[in-house]
Amino acid sequence: MALLFIMSLTGLFVMWFTQYYNNKILENLILSKDSETTKSWIDPNPKYDTFLKVHIFNYTNIKDYLEYKADKIKVEDLGPFLYKEHTTKVNVVHNDNYTVTFRDHRTYQFLRDRSSHDENVSVVVPNVPFLAASEEIEKMKNPFTRGLSMGAVRAAGRHAFYTLKVKDYLWGYKDPILNIKKTFLGGDAYFGLLKNRRGTSVDSLQVYTGEDDIRKFSKITQFNGKPMLDFWTDEECNRIDGSDPSMFPPHVVETREPLSVFLQVFCRKVPLLFEKEVTIYDNIDALRYRTPLNVFGNPEENPDNACYCQNTKRCMPSGVINATRCYDDAPIYPSFPHFFSGDPIIYKDFEGIEPKQELHQTFADVHPRFAFPISGASRIQINMALHKGDLVKGLVRRLDDGAILPLIWIEITSGDFTPEILDTLYASTFGLNLIEYILKYGTLLMSIVSFSLIVASFYYLARRREANQMKNEKILTAELRALQNGDMSTASLSQLQQQQT
Repeated sequence: MALLFIMSLTGLFVMWFTQYYNNKILENLILSKDSETTKSWIDPNPKYDTFLKVHIFNYTNIKDYLEYKADKIKVEDLGPFLYKEHTTKVNVVHNDNYTVTFRDHRTYQFLRDRSSHDENVSVVVPNVPFLAASEEIEKMKNPFTRGLSMGAVRAAGRHAFYTLKVKDYLWGYKDPILNIKKTFLGGDAYFGLLKNRRGTSVDSLQVYTGEDDIRKFSKITQFNGKPMLDFWTDEECNRIDGSDPSMFPPHVVETREPLSVFLQVFCRKVPLLFEKEVTIYDNIDALRYRTPLNVFGNPEENPDNACYCQNTKRCMPSGVINATRCYDDAPIYPSFPHFFSGDPIIYKDFEGIEPKQELHQTFADVHPRFAFPISGASRIQINMALHKGDLVKGLVRRLDDGAILPLIWIEITSGDFTPEILDTLYASTFGLNLIEYILKYGTLLMSIVSFSLIVASFYYLARRREANQMKNEKILTAELRALQNGDMSTASLSQLQQQQT
């Protein structure tokens, strides 16, 4: 019983006052070389594929607006165009400092039956290569080169807005303007807003595997081989200390601390703040995190964003990021969809921009133990800024210089939850919690029972000893009384004396 008590007391201490059980469970997350977890991470089962939902801003009356026949630009949110996204890891290298370096490789399958339109539908959209060329030409110092380039681009482009098929606009087509640029300067002749997303990423990441410390798990240590960004002016803004959006350090969610996510499209880290505990998918518990409303606020609204403005020509109103430095000076200005949480002055000339929290804010429902997103939506909008140089100002006289033109917005969500996946979620939530509950309260009960048995045993032995002592005293008293009455023989008296001795 003493041994049982010591064992149960040890188990009680481990289960109630240490993280041993939890840490042993979390060891399954570690990305050690050649482990089953790492193999699944490199080439995941397609049943865990995510969805990419694309919405395109269709400029339905842009011709009338530019000719002063309409008061505002009408944009139609056309979508979603739904794609099944399968992501694998390539160029995987395990390093000696408990990190792993890799690139993402993505493939896409269009799901017509779950999309609003076919990919071959036509849309009226900004002529991004033509408009982007305006600023590039203005930077040319040689007047001859500038004039020659302007003539060539005008001949190839001519229109600030044009009609394209959705498939070409998203995934690429051979653009005549980029073809001219390729001829003289090199580069790619194909343009597509999501062209670089398909195939192997041009960017590489390095993250902690968690082998030496599970608290470091999934934290990014390098982006394209560098421990710091060089896009911004402040060290805090250039730090790469966020996590990959697909996984977070598990110990952070235990304390409900803010999560930090590094988003390549924004070229910066973005915080996610704990909002509340939620129940999803038939009683599966999760922790809901959301982006702060002022995360892209102007420095006057959010002073932490000051360093994102100090090395740019324009410090944007709240809601839009000047990411030109991150995109090789291309006029890319990301935001949340429909400029959610942004200053309405950004879209004052547009009709059809309707920001709504439930549709356009990024959120994540995180597993409370393993800290991976169970569900949620990562939502990003791609915009461009108009530069009214000599190339385009005659075509877009009515638009303001620097006007932000929305192009598309995307939403990345978890895939379909099959019964098999739900069973896995139940096992990782209820099964492990039940085992932990049994071990915690089982060791507590065994400690109480074994301690009670030890106490009862000592009590029983004490009572038995007391009973024997009383019995002996009764015998002694009876024999003494017999002696006094002369009934005891000399032999009995000798025996009594020996017993007393």
